[in-house]
Amino acid sequence: MKNNLKNRFGGTKLTVFLVLLFVLIIAGGSLTYTYLSGKELQENQTKYWNQAFTFFSQKQPEFAYLELIKARSTFSESLDFYRKIATGTFITKAEVNEAIVLICQSEAYDNLFNLESAESWIQKAKMEIENVDDGETRLELANYISRAEAADKFCATYRQYVETEDLADEKYQELVKNSLKVGTEAIKANDYDYTIFEIRFLIACGKAFEEPVLIGEARQQLFDITQSKGEDEKTKLLWSLLRN
Repeated sequence: MKNNLKNRFGGTKLTVFLVLLFVLIIAGGSLTYTYLSGKELQENQTKYWNQAFTFFSQKQPEFAYLELIKARSTFSESLDFYRKIATGTFITKAEVNEAIVLICQSEAYDNLFNLESAESWIQKAKMEIENVDDGETRLELANYISRAEAADKFCATYRQYVETEDLADEKYQELVKNSLKVGTEAIKANDYDYTIFEIRFLIACGKAFEEPVLIGEARQQLFDITQSKGEDEKTKLLWSLLRN
């Protein structure tokens, strides 16, 4: 009888042990899978991030934008689990979202520098701003894009006047006045992109409306900004436009 009980309870302990062992194996396998999945996502994210800035430096913003969208898609619970175990410095989702908006803004101003429509990139930026979680950052980026949107409208009006040869003094004066008003806000916000656009716009209006005062204002603004910020590709182009 005692042997039977011993065998019975001994068998129960063995069963419990085997069940626990099975559970541990399943759990371990699940954690290993999650870790490896997270590791793969991290590797892909790093690749997408690096490729985005390679495309951006090669002046292929559409591809840069798409690579950053891919990078954002890698954020998941698996990635979070991997990062808890792995060592290193990792890109945050907030950084990716902000980079997406900044690339849209940069390309918008590249179009505006050429006095072309930036509507497509501005709309992308406005959509992507909604993904920025930090309220202060979101507001700052929204203000930058709002100025770009205003610049886009100025360019559209300028192109209309030039195409129709409707170059009345009062019209260009109102157009320039509105541009300079936004430019004052841009200076306060340290919005370099809009300031560069404004100089480009003054040059264009000065030449189209044959108004040397605007050319002089553009020259003074360009001198001031190169003194404070140094020269870059766009300021060099602006100096060239002033000379020709």
